[in-house]
Amino acid sequence: MAYKDGQVTRIAFGLTEATDGARADALRRLHADTALHTEWIAGLVTNRSAPKDVARRVFTVDLLPHAQYQLAYHKLSPDTARAAVAHPDPRVRKILAENVHLPPDALAVLAEDPDPKVRRVAVMMACEYDVELPTELSVRLATGPEARLRYWAAGLPGLPEETLLPLAEDPDPRVRAAAIDSWSWPRLRPEVRAAAEADPDPQVRKAVERATHVEPPLPTTVEGFLAEADERRRRDAAFTAPVDAALAALLVTHQDGSIRHGAARNPHVPAPLALTLAADPKPFVRLALSLRADMTEEQRAAIDYTVPPGRHPVPAWVAERFDDPDALREIASSSHVLLRRGVTCAPELPADVIEQLAADDDYYVRLMLCENDHAPHGLLVEMFADWNGLSWGMLAYRRNFACPGLARFADDPNYRLRYATLFDPQAGPELVERLTHDTQDMVRRHAAADPRLPHPRLVELLDKGGMPRTAASNPALPAQLMHQLLDVAGVKS
Repeated sequence: MAYKDGQVTRIAFGLTEATDGARADALRRLHADTALHTEWIAGLVTNRSAPKDVARRVFTVDLLPHAQYQLAYHKLSPDTARAAVAHPDPRVRKILAENVHLPPDALAVLAEDPDPKVRRVAVMMACEYDVELPTELSVRLATGPEARLRYWAAGLPGLPEETLLPLAEDPDPRVRAAAIDSWSWPRLRPEVRAAAEADPDPQVRKAVERATHVEPPLPTTVEGFLAEADERRRRDAAFTAPVDAALAALLVTHQDGSIRHGAARNPHVPAPLALTLAADPKPFVRLALSLRADMTEEQRAAIDYTVPPGRHPVPAWVAERFDDPDALREIASSSHVLLRRGVTCAPELPADVIEQLAADDDYYVRLMLCENDHAPHGLLVEMFADWNGLSWGMLAYRRNFACPGLARFADDPNYRLRYATLFDPQAGPELVERLTHDTQDMVRRHAAADPRLPHPRLVELLDKGGMPRTAASNPALPAQLMHQLLDVAGVKS
């Protein structure tokens, strides 16, 4: 018997009237399709509405690679995460341990996993991402027999002082080095510090050097600058030191362009002296000069600067004025595009400044404003439709993007705007269903994952001619149907 797309699942799961023989035939076809089972299981792995008993069943099966790797980056529900850490395959648990979104209680289970590779990854992730594990567990890891775990445990947040300090005497030099820093050093017993200073291992001595290092003041005079042997410190002095008049004069005429660049940015170099760099042969020096806080708009306009493509850091003096509405208004009116771009990063922008920046002539001013929580809806939609950077899809998750009225784009030639339709909170089930037939795969898949999708269409999409993985991940999928999928796939209860 020939079936149309979606008809097999509709018959098998009781959405279409059929004879007992037809239903048995449909179920037989589904039972035989192991590739379809794989798609269902891969979808259920990331279904955040899957109840405990479904998650438990899913994580008893041997997940194929494409299902496993989803565990490294998807946000799993707490129930799914707790079920996942009990998976029988250590490779799956190791991938799960790499997930930065994993709940702390699940990561804590993996930190004591029977497999040493899983344990190491879990403890390393807890250390790297400052996940506070239960104190008793952190203590066990820091005092256990495995040196690698003690090494990572030395950096765990919340590790008690009475556990951390003895690690400076650990038999393994990597652990000793990890336990020594500027916080722990003065708390160590004198004899422990003496032993560390004379430690035969260079990484321990290097840790002592870092822990005890005191950076001397940067040179502020010509004599001090010329006597400084460290090239890095000479450049730091040019950028930030409170230089005296003689050193300032030396810096703006220095043969090294990077030193002149520092002088152009250094607020301690007087503005009239800094302005002598307006004709500097190096474009990056002239650009730095144009961004000084003490330049007037006329002086900025007189500098022949060029703004290279790409993102530029917000000038420090602009960031310091983020809480001053009048200063933000003044900077937002600057002729210098980098200053206007910098203003867009202020957490709180006056409404009139937002309106002004949203209409700015510079494309990247408008684009950077989209990263602000207060970016207006119209601008977000405009950039969502037009921006070709890799992050364009993230604009849909900005605070003011989802809004009634987006459904007007359901038939727009731009597939991105048809996709935006799904962010209309008032879009109805019929519209969501229509978008599952869209010509663009991205629109179809997001519509298939939308919980507003009518149940009959969701069941159709579970068939091999639909989008079975996406449909199985749809949070509107009833728990009873999740169990039916697992029954058909032969997953034990």
